[in-house]
Amino acid sequence: MDLKEKLISQGYDRIDIFLIDEEKNQETIADITLHKVTDLEYKLYLEPDSIAYELDEENPYFTADQKTENGGYKEIKGFILEW
Repeated sequence: MDLKEKLISQGYDRIDIFLIDEEKNQETIADITLHKVTDLEYKLYLEPDSIAYELDEENPYFTADQKTENGGYKEIKGFILEW
């Protein structure tokens, strides 16, 4: 199950994703309507096989490896912020 399907199965529809990388850099991807997105992993530059879900937490999140501009990867944590 991909990230989009997993989030929809947990009852999410319209979300923001707050990303924090291993160097504490922060970025918010705002106003994502899940049923309109075709490939959320591609949009967020994520390595699909690296995604781990912690969606049952008080502050649900996922961890994954994100592709960097130089072709490497960095570990990120993506917090799900529901509307």
